[in-house]
Amino acid sequence: MDSILAEIERSLGAGLFYSAILLSLTLPDICAALESPDGKSDGDRYMRWYDAHLARTYPQLTSIDCWSLRCGVAHQGRFGPATKQYSRVIFGLPNNQGITIHRTTVHDALYLDAVHFCRDFLAAVRTWLANAKVPDANMERLVRWRPTGLAPYSFGIPVIA
Repeated sequence: MDSILAEIERSLGAGLFYSAILLSLTLPDICAALESPDGKSDGDRYMRWYDAHLARTYPQLTSIDCWSLRCGVAHQGRFGPATKQYSRVIFGLPNNQGITIHRTTVHDALYLDAVHFCRDFLAAVRTWLANAKVPDANMERLVRWRPTGLAPYSFGIPVIA
């Protein structure tokens, strides 16, 4: 899981905000799958994980809204209309003016700061990881950087598997 979280941090540092947002929105799926007996996630599991770990940070974004946003970004490449209650979600980016708008409604759109949003998701996952009961089989199948390969499929060459 550390490599996924580090990749989000590296994306933010490199200005790859869309990648960071997309991967951050998948974190509740990954965590819900890791803690589930069958190693899978779905919309209900995503929303339950979000409600338990992020809803207090984002009271203006319901679990249904976040799931809808995740689906819109991951499957349609769009932020809006992405939720049940907002016509659009807008992610603000770092700028020379030093202006940060976060968790604010502007007309009928929810305005989120991309960096704060991703870091809030990272913090929620790190807190969850400290107490999570993840079956070993689920953790072993987690996609991650494997610097020496994945036996018996590859040896001595780095892979993501």
